[in-house]
Amino acid sequence: MVGWSSGLAMPILSLVSKAAAFDAAQTRAICDAFDGAWAALQAAGSAFTAPGSAPAAREILAKRIIDMAQAGLLDVTRLQADALAHLEKHPSAI
Repeated sequence: MVGWSSGLAMPILSLVSKAAAFDAAQTRAICDAFDGAWAALQAAGSAFTAPGSAPAAREILAKRIIDMAQAGLLDVTRLQADALAHLEKHPSAI
């Protein structure tokens, strides 16, 4: 299920539906970017994936991806990279 990696619930689809009117292809790009960013953090063994940090980290990723998509960025790779960079720059938000 999209947006539900590793059993940690992140209602990215509900965030997307509240954020703006995205078409199916845009929603797919947003969800793929989110899932890819989370998978990259997991593969790297990032502290952001620890149980105490994961919910906040996932929310930051989701919100950043949605914000950038609303601004017109819909390339999955660029959305993913931007969200990861944003998270790295704002670790105190977790």
